This record gives sequence, C-alpha cells and structure tokens, in this order.
Amino acid sequence: MAVTSEADRERASDEAAEWLVRLRESPDDRDIEARFAAWRAAAPSHETAWAEISQTFDLIGEPLARRPQVAAEPVLRLRRKRVAGLFVAGAGIALAAFAAALFLPGWMLRLEADFATAAGERREVKLADGSSVELAPLSGIDVSLKEGRREVRLLAGQAFFRVTPDPERPFQVEAKDVRATVLGTAFEVRLDGTETAVAVAEGRVRVDHGALSRVLVAGRWLQVEATGGLRDGIRAESEIGLWRHGEIVAHDQPIANVVKELRPYFNGVIVIASDSVARRRVTGVYRLHEPVEALRALGRAHGDIGVTQVSPWLVIVSAN
Repeated sequence: MAVTSEADRERASDEAAEWLVRLRESPDDRDIEARFAAWRAAAPSHETAWAEISQTFDLIGEPLARRPQVAAEPVLRLRRKRVAGLFVAGAGIALAAFAAALFLPGWMLRLEADFATAAGERREVKLADGSSVELAPLSGIDVSLKEGRREVRLLAGQAFFRVTPDPERPFQVEAKDVRATVLGTAFEVRLDGTETAVAVAEGRVRVDHGALSRVLVAGRWLQVEATGGLRDGIRAESEIGLWRHGEIVAHDQPIANVVKELRPYFNGVIVIASDSVARRRVTGVYRLHEPVEALRALGRAHGDIGVTQVSPWLVIVSAN
C-alpha cells in the first residue's frame, strides 16, 4: 500500500484550495471540470484533501459550485444522492453549527464579562478611579474596584491599560494564572487560549507567574506559553498596543501569526489551506479594519500567496 508523505498531503491541500477557487470562478467551464476530475482521481491524497476543504465550505450551508463526478466512485455518488435528499435539513444544521461556532463565544463572553466586545469592535472603558482600558475585538474583562485594591480580570482577548496612580490601591490585572501589578502607567495584556502575554509601553509592570516574579520596563514583553514555558524580548514602544490605531506590524512572522491577529476583526472564518502556507514568513504593516484587504495586500506583496473570499463569512488563504 502506498504511503502518502507529509509533503504530498500539503501539496494536495494547496491544490484542492486552488481547485475550489477555479470551480467557483468558472462554474460552467467543462474543461476545468474535466481537469478537476482527472486530478481528483489521480491519487487518494487528492480525494482526501478535496473532502477536507469541501467540508469546510459546506459548514456554512452553501453548496459548492458544480461538484463534478469522478467515474470510479459509486460510493461517493450514493452518498451525494443521500445528502441531496436531506439537503434542507442538513444545510440548516450545518448553518446552525457554523453560526454557533461564530457567534456563541462572543455572546458567552458578554454574559460573563462586565465589559466585552464583538468581532471587529474596539471599545474604550473609563473606570471609576480615572484609569482607562481599551479592549480589542472579542475581548472581555471583569472589574473590581474596592477599598484597598483595584483588580481587573482579563477573560479573553487583548486589553491596553492606562492606569491612574494610587499608592494606597495597587492596580492588578489577572489573566489565567498570570498577574500583572502596575508600577508605572501603560501596558498591554493578551490572553490567547492558554497563552498569556504582557507588554509594557510606559513605566514598569511586575509580572508574577507561580514562582516567577519579573519587572518589565517600557519596551519589554513576557509571554507564558501553554506548556508553561516563557518567552521574552524587546519591542518598539510605539508598536505596543498598535492595534488601538488600527494596525499591526509583522517582522519576519509566519503567515499563521498574521492571520491570528486579523481573525478577531473578521466576522467569519479565515482558513489557511495548508501548513506550508501557514509557515511562510512575511514582513509588513497591515490594517485591521479591512482584514480581507490586508490579506490580499499580503498576497500581492509575496506573489505566490492567494486570498479568496468564497462567501461573506469564509476566506481561504492558499498558494497560487
């Protein structure tokens, strides 16, 4: 039995994404249909890659433009016939699942948080002590301002804090098991799944995590990774919290990192077609308020990266 290598799987994924684009752009082109059928029948990895990208697209309940039949696939033809008979119910369930995946996290965050934002929304919150918090999209905080203490819990996302000094009441931000205590004025905290990062724009912030206690000065950042490992470094102070001005800067970063930054600003799903595309390293400045155009600018700058918006809610990043 033939063994499919990782390189073959990645190549098949890239090619499947390209076929998806071609079929949607030219739904009545018989030559494209014939070449697609030949590609699909040429290797098991092609069929697997096509099934994966088809499932991603089908999740939003919209049928792919003309799925040509491959001659030797009676089981798949039977399955499609059955799916066609159940299309109305199936599409409704798929659309409901997609809507839940897309909107439920935001609604759950709003129920849990004192202040929260939706996809694409930024919000500035003025606290009773005179401090301010700017929330990135899909972010939420709980606030507790009491005698002798000022505590904020970051539930999800990203927040930039500008703190009014009060020696009698320390200002602390908690994100999972990381605590940041203000010794200066302006800093950023990010909670991305199980990873937490703190970056200081002005003044000083003490970061505590288990037995670790470290003071960060302006321009320094510290990240606690999901494994418990630590990363730290230096960043231009002007780039800390740059998202507040509608931009991000990538310095020799994988495309996956850029997409991760843009996802909260897009009211839908951004799919990277393969690991090889995700790992491609890029440098540039990208505008957040137009995430699809930012991805297209990335593609134009790097020539061999294609960006296709197949619906208002689904964007695919693939190799050209």
